[in-house]
Amino acid sequence: MSFTAPIGTAEERATGMIWPGHWEDATGFLSSNNQGLHTGADLNLNHPHFDLNAHSQVVAIGDGTVTFAKLFSTTEWGKLVVIDHGMVDGRPLFSRYGHVEDIIVTKGQTVRTGEPIAAVGNGEELFPYHLHFDISLTEMLRTRPGHWPRTGSQLLTNYVNPQDWLQAHVTPGETGRIPLTPAQVYFVIASIGLRVRQDHSTSALQVGTLVFGTKVLLEDTQTVNQDSYTWGRIRGGHFHGDWMAMGKADLSEMFVSRHPPGR
Repeated sequence: MSFTAPIGTAEERATGMIWPGHWEDATGFLSSNNQGLHTGADLNLNHPHFDLNAHSQVVAIGDGTVTFAKLFSTTEWGKLVVIDHGMVDGRPLFSRYGHVEDIIVTKGQTVRTGEPIAAVGNGEELFPYHLHFDISLTEMLRTRPGHWPRTGSQLLTNYVNPQDWLQAHVTPGETGRIPLTPAQVYFVIASIGLRVRQDHSTSALQVGTLVFGTKVLLEDTQTVNQDSYTWGRIRGGHFHGDWMAMGKADLSEMFVSRHPPGR
């Protein structure tokens, strides 16, 4: 069975990065908040502007059968979708998508990897817009779709880190929707780090910084000479699709290397 991230465009998900594009996990697995220990990921997209994730598409991470798809509670979860993916690696696999809106699947429906199932919601105005996503390797979510353990032992018995699990089971390009261009791993060797911009220009909006020693994947076929620099396009991770200066266009100075600093 093929798997994909539950959010992001088809092109972003085909990179195999977890999480794809500019999506971020605001509340990681096992982190603590006023609801207790967190069972999964709270996925947000706030780039290039805040709350871009609101109403965006949520997709099934793999083939399966919907076991729950409706309003769970107006005081806890809001609407939930739960999918049974059968046995994977010798264990049951269930995925849960919380606080969603505009559910377009029903209980008992068969879904395929990457198929739209709902949109990112706010739990009937209980929370800021985001997708709560988690993965269970037990049958717990079949009968208790709103299960929320209050102890670490209960959590670890039933849930796994969804980012780690997906990263181990997603293969770049396996959705077959786009061809992936060749890419190379580079390391930032500029001592003061490198600015990341939305476009290949010194006047383009700066969206972040990569510090000295950062490992980054750059697309081989997406280099541009402009403003006296050679620019490379980033693949995957937080800055997927953004640009960084690889060095001076005349090759008098390089800001990245194929080898880690010190080697």
